[in-house]
Amino acid sequence: MRILLLCLILTLTAPAFSQGKPAEGDVIDDSAESRADPFRDPGRTLPYLAYTLGQLHYLAYACEGEEAQHWRSRMIELLQLEAPLTGYRRERLIDAFNDGYQVEQRTRIRCGAEAEAERRTLARRGAQISEALLNEVLD
Repeated sequence: MRILLLCLILTLTAPAFSQGKPAEGDVIDDSAESRADPFRDPGRTLPYLAYTLGQLHYLAYACEGEEAQHWRSRMIELLQLEAPLTGYRRERLIDAFNDGYQVEQRTRIRCGAEAEAERRTLARRGAQISEALLNEVLD
């Protein structure tokens, strides 16, 4: 039930970034390979979602300022729902979030159209991961 609630929250919040028109230079991969469900391993899905949230948090923080805490708040919700107690699972999710933040920090130098395109791409990926988690719960 916790995963269902989290998936609904993330699925509803991610479209806010993904609603815009594709920016010039956005690549839309419509191959059969990209339509296959890449998130079938539950042990990797939550950390991958945490990593994506970390990337989104860095972009929001860097481009909008210190007050931009939306994606960090989503990570806190994820931890409360999926790993409320100290332990390996919680540490793995926190490490994945921090890794995503740091990778984006090293690669993103400026904000602008490129950063916005990256945010849309990451938001779409987060929505796909959330939908995959939801499908696993409902199956």
